[in-house]
Amino acid sequence: MTPFELSLESELNVEWQQFANGWLFKWHGMTYEGGKTDVDDFRGGRITYAGIKFGGQQRSVFWQAVGRYMDQKVHEIFWRWDAESQAYSNATRLTSLDGVERQLRVFIARVAKQAVETDRALRGGGDPRTVEAYDLGNAQGGGIALIQRLAEAHRALVKEAIVEQTASKPKRVSWIKQAEQFFSDHKGIISIISLLIAVAGFTLRYLL
Repeated sequence: MTPFELSLESELNVEWQQFANGWLFKWHGMTYEGGKTDVDDFRGGRITYAGIKFGGQQRSVFWQAVGRYMDQKVHEIFWRWDAESQAYSNATRLTSLDGVERQLRVFIARVAKQAVETDRALRGGGDPRTVEAYDLGNAQGGGIALIQRLAEAHRALVKEAIVEQTASKPKRVSWIKQAEQFFSDHKGIISIISLLIAVAGFTLRYLL
């Protein structure tokens, strides 16, 4: 694993706990009298409820916010990976990308599962056993699909870079091929040198 993946694993564990305890848990204020819900809507505003129950409208707002949170987190991680992995070789980046994709899938699955449990508890007035659970596949589907699209897009770019790098790398030629190429390119000079050597040899034999 690359340093990015190692730090990401720990970071996502903390992030999941903070989302579960700091965002999802606050929705339980709607299950008891006098309770209040005040959370981030992940688009620059707040979601605030007081003195009302978790109904259809509130449920729609809940799941839209969960979806925005997952999408933002996925985009953020891939953006950071692209920036921080530039120092790696392209082959290492491909391997790292696989690891990042796996970790994000696990993270989104955990977030979605906890959101499903929260949704069920809210609709059940604190007792989730009284209502059917929201489909987990639907809860995590958008986030998983986004991870796949971004991973494939980045993977294609890295593979393209590998192809370009390979094409631009000069091929190594053996010394035999180099010698053959030299003699082929300098036939005239070689002929003159050969003639001079022959004359010199003849002259030496005559003098001796």
